[in-house]
Amino acid sequence: MLKGYGLRFIAVLLLCGMFSCSFFTVNRTKDAAVAGRPAGESDVADTTLMPRADPGYVQYLERQSMLFKSSDMAKVVSGSGIGWRNSAAGGATGLLNHADTWVLIHPMTMLTSSQSSVFSQLSESATWPVLREIGASGLYVAPIQGSGFLWAKGRKGTDTGDDVVQYEFSRTAGTESQYKRLMQGAVGSNVLIGSDLVPAATGLGPDFFLAIRNVREYPGIYCMVEIPDEDWKLLPEVNAEAEGAVLGSAQVEALDRQGLLPKSMRDEHSPLSRAGGWAVTGPVRGVDGISRRWVYRYYRNPSYAVLNWEDPSQAAHRILSGSAVNQVGLQGQALIGLRFEAFQGLEPVVEGGGSGRTFSIEPARTAAQSMGREINRYGAWSWVRDDGLPLNVLNDFLASGVDYIFDSVFSPAAEHALLTGDAEAARFTADEALRLGVDFSRLVHVMPAQDGINYALPHLAGTDAGGEKAAALRDAVRAAMRAAAGKSAQAPVQDNRLYATGPSLAAMALNAEPTSAVKDIQNGHALLIFFKAMQPGLLMLAGQDLCGVLSLPPESRDNDRNSPEDAVRGGYGLGSVSSMRAVSTMGTARAPQLYPPPDVQVHHKDSFLRKIGAFLRPRKDYGIGRGRLAARPATKEKGSIALLTRLPERNALLLSLCNFSRSTVTEVIDLSGIPGADQVSSQVTPIAAGGAWSLSGKRVTMTLGPWQGTALVLGAGPAGATGKKKAESGKQR
Repeated sequence: MLKGYGLRFIAVLLLCGMFSCSFFTVNRTKDAAVAGRPAGESDVADTTLMPRADPGYVQYLERQSMLFKSSDMAKVVSGSGIGWRNSAAGGATGLLNHADTWVLIHPMTMLTSSQSSVFSQLSESATWPVLREIGASGLYVAPIQGSGFLWAKGRKGTDTGDDVVQYEFSRTAGTESQYKRLMQGAVGSNVLIGSDLVPAATGLGPDFFLAIRNVREYPGIYCMVEIPDEDWKLLPEVNAEAEGAVLGSAQVEALDRQGLLPKSMRDEHSPLSRAGGWAVTGPVRGVDGISRRWVYRYYRNPSYAVLNWEDPSQAAHRILSGSAVNQVGLQGQALIGLRFEAFQGLEPVVEGGGSGRTFSIEPARTAAQSMGREINRYGAWSWVRDDGLPLNVLNDFLASGVDYIFDSVFSPAAEHALLTGDAEAARFTADEALRLGVDFSRLVHVMPAQDGINYALPHLAGTDAGGEKAAALRDAVRAAMRAAAGKSAQAPVQDNRLYATGPSLAAMALNAEPTSAVKDIQNGHALLIFFKAMQPGLLMLAGQDLCGVLSLPPESRDNDRNSPEDAVRGGYGLGSVSSMRAVSTMGTARAPQLYPPPDVQVHHKDSFLRKIGAFLRPRKDYGIGRGRLAARPATKEKGSIALLTRLPERNALLLSLCNFSRSTVTEVIDLSGIPGADQVSSQVTPIAAGGAWSLSGKRVTMTLGPWQGTALVLGAGPAGATGKKKAESGKQR
């Protein structure tokens, strides 16, 4: 299943005996629970009273660290034939042939029966019929590694799992044996498993604690600078060793004058609105007995330390490489997500070195290229999960060695069309992507979930065509989003990011109480999925989509964290029993669900699951994922967008039309003059026929009701396909 990788590599890994998982040991759990911090941490700011780092504790930390374990991972591959069994250049179509539709599960938001883990819950037999019903052959579970939450001193709120610090599975995800059971069920159901690589910004865990103790090459893991004690007066006071305090601009400039930090970094002037900066630790006694304070680069907040990809020790590279060997080799994952946003623009602005406001994707692109090629060599595929890349850099990433990339062409353009009934942004970005020659078959079309909807609109930055139009469109889209969000407390906005699920987005568009408009919400939700499904590339549904999960009400969110992200992190269950639980095992409140549990929906012909399955299953049959977007035919209505895709089958085209408005529309799609459309015949196969349609020569007339979509295969269908007919008209549904 994994490009010929198979069980042979896994057998080699197991025989080498390098990968016995340590997980959360009794000692570490006890230390974190009792002391509220990793054992050995001191809160004493007076360095004269600070003890030398305990050698036993340092050894314990090292046994838990990713850098230490990465050496064992490397030994398995080095000197063997494992790295030569597959091409590093990869082959994106291989995955599309097997699994073009996936379901993404975030373990921290999934409700499980009793105290069982997410792996145990997903391995239940009810999971596989649900995936079959919607034609999904991929299950993506992330993040599954151990997080820094349990290592943190006095951290408030619930564990989100995103601050990864270890290779081993988190307690919420499950154990090695439970994962093996999940894999057995997946193999039996012909389903692939995927997850995220260790991200570019990790949590504060064993590797970080060893770095601030100046243990060998560990400081080289992070973008970290030791501050001489004579310059400590320039730093804010911090009582705890590993508690990062954010540096203000004046403090950064003072350290710049001392030649310790750059005054400005490229990412600080990026149009991508990356949240990050410098933070400083308290005094830490190192293994050599010397007290030090460290300034380190963080991403989002000081609990996420940025790895230093370009450090000469290659420590960060070794950690990511070890993660790839572990996940593809030992765990048998087929699709690996790269979260390298924190690497973008990670360069100092040098006087006389050009404009610091020039957008930079380095070293993120270099890291993605290296890890993408390595993942390919081991037999899996990679995708870049950054939801904020400008359209004009998508091809740069795809040419670098990664197989797929987040679809920033239609996200948030499609979501905005649903929210406002205006598809202008989607039409504009489609035209730009076609002009730039973006290969849509290598995009991953993701539904709204835990990351929210990125309305910062960096996607339009640097576009050559459009100019003032792109800037005006960006302002108009943001204003419309804020106006819609202002009417609903269910979907908060922060830093131009709207936190809403697919169903809650439809409810916002209706400006209605969700429970009183379930059918309408279903239609809008299904239309958004339909629009993304009728495009080439991978489709990534969210677990929330299967249940109709709404945003978590303000009164149910974590008051200690007080984060807008919590709105889309409400608990939900995929099974009848777990769906009724009030909270997850990590304390996340259950979110409102509009649809019955998926294991119930599969038995009802009118269910939401059956509705989307009716067009998702043909998606694979017709090879839509492997198609090529050929054109965006002109439409006249504000909420309409049509797309024409050349299918892999000879002489076959897919024409899709979506009506995002709340009124009935009629569009006449003229295919004359569109490259490839000259071979359109009268043989038409509707694979999703909402509304009514008719064909006359090279003109297709379509009438669609509110929030309806339709897709027609023009020309020969797939081998063995049924239902083809010479069509003069289509019936109203």
